[in-house]
Amino acid sequence: MSNWIDYELDVLAGSPAEINQIAERLKQPSTELVTWAVGKFGEPPSEVADNLKKLVEFKATRNLGYVDASVNEARRFSLSFKSRSYGIVNSHLYEISTEFPSAIFLLTYRDIMASYAGKDVIRAGEIIQRVHDGNQKTQSLDWVLIDIFPPFLAEYYDGLPFGSLWQEWVGKLEAAVAELKEQPTARRESAQTR
Repeated sequence: MSNWIDYELDVLAGSPAEINQIAERLKQPSTELVTWAVGKFGEPPSEVADNLKKLVEFKATRNLGYVDASVNEARRFSLSFKSRSYGIVNSHLYEISTEFPSAIFLLTYRDIMASYAGKDVIRAGEIIQRVHDGNQKTQSLDWVLIDIFPPFLAEYYDGLPFGSLWQEWVGKLEAAVAELKEQPTARRESAQTR
C-alpha cells in the first residue's frame, strides 16, 4: 500500500533571480534523473520525462515575507505524492539544493495515514538538521515535532552566518523544556486570577 506524502518547502535564496531559478528547477527533473529512470523502468525517454515532470513539479504557493515579488528572495512550495516515489522526489530536491549551495531549504513532510511528520534543514544537498515525529498519538496531529526552523530563519533575515544561532537556540529550548517540567501536570487558572 502506498500513502500520500505532503511536502511543504520554504526556500530562502540570496536574490530574486536565484529564487526564480530555483522555482523553475523545482518544476523540472534533471537529465540525470530522467536517464536513471529510463534505465530503471525501461520506458521511452519522452514518456519517462513527462511522468517525472508531473511527479516532481513543486508548486509555488506564496512568497515569504511582505515584499513585492520583484525583490522577494524567499518562497513556499508544496508537493503531494505517493510514498513509493519518496526516493525520486528526494533525489530531485537534493540535486537542486546542490546546484544552489547557498540557498536554505526548510522542508516539512507528513504522511497522515502513517501518522508521522518531520522537518529537515537542507543546504548544499546535505541534511544539516532533522527532527522526526514518528509516533503521533492521534492521526495527523503532531506530537513532538519541534520547529527547528526559527534559528535558520532568524539568521537569514538578520544577515547572520548560517548555523550561527543554532547552539544558542538549543540552549533556550532546553531551558523552556526544563521550565515545563517544573510546572504541575495539570495547571488550571480561574478567570479571576488572570
